[in-house]
Amino acid sequence: MAVKRTTLMDVARAAGVSRATASLVIRGSDLVAAKTREKVEKVIAELDYVPNSGAARLRGQKSRTIGVIIPNLVNSFFSEFVEGIEAELDEQGYQVMLASSRDDPERQSGLLRRLREHDAEGIILFPAEGTEPDTIEKLVAAGVPLVQAMRHVGRDLSDFAGSDHGLAVRLSVRHLRDLGHRRISFVALAGEVSTRDERLAAFEEEMRAQELINAGVIDVPLAWDGSPQSAAMLMALEPRPTAAICFNDILASGLLRGLFDLGLMPGRDLSVVGHDNLSFIDLGAPPRLTTVQVFPRQIGAASARLLLRRIADPGAERKTEIVTPRLRVRDTTGPAD
Repeated sequence: MAVKRTTLMDVARAAGVSRATASLVIRGSDLVAAKTREKVEKVIAELDYVPNSGAARLRGQKSRTIGVIIPNLVNSFFSEFVEGIEAELDEQGYQVMLASSRDDPERQSGLLRRLREHDAEGIILFPAEGTEPDTIEKLVAAGVPLVQAMRHVGRDLSDFAGSDHGLAVRLSVRHLRDLGHRRISFVALAGEVSTRDERLAAFEEEMRAQELINAGVIDVPLAWDGSPQSAAMLMALEPRPTAAICFNDILASGLLRGLFDLGLMPGRDLSVVGHDNLSFIDLGAPPRLTTVQVFPRQIGAASARLLLRRIADPGAERKTEIVTPRLRVRDTTGPAD
């Protein structure tokens, strides 16, 4: 036998108020006297009343859900990023609808459509590789509150939260320079995304500025089993680099494994710098990775704040929030020979 769901009318009858008054209490309206509010809230607790969000949407109320689309579930960066979003949204009574685009813009389009069908009040988008600007333009034109995070397809098309990718790379180059390294390579993420372009541009610019030798850029896939191949690729470069800067910690961890397979020691035979400072970095056995902390939780929180601002004021001027990265020196960088 089905259990009858407690309705708002049940609450109103038990509290001796009208249904409209009970509804005002649920919505937190200031129009209800404190004594009446207290009585209604006591009944809500006693009857264990839970508002029916589906019915609320039919009455024109909000869904209190936010869509979040990330590129993949491989990189733990995204779990930390989403934790930051949820921490901000929970305080405002919003829930997250999370989906992975698998870095496929066609799949991403389908996810965006379904989020809108489910009345998501706003969307935080970590754009998939190959996302076209009109994807963002159409959402904005349709009045969908939107924030791009970390990657951007035209930063001026929407609100944006991310890291200073150029500073992160400059910190890495200068740290290696101070250790005496002159021949430095960059291990890049295969694919065309804004973060890759910005980091590579900063690498090439800073290497010139410091009068160092760009020993080459190699592209590897974002995969635990694929990135170790980068070690042999680096060792085959001419001139052979004495240090390498990696796009992220997953590629850096793969490079470390590849070096061990070749009988080489990170920090002695090749200095290695990662990016992100993911939570697992401090848990492993030595050598621990030197990396640039990018603060994904803070970026997620900034994304959520920007979105809440956009929901509250759709006509507000577009805003960008950048979280400053920080170099974390550990075991995988050492003096050049």
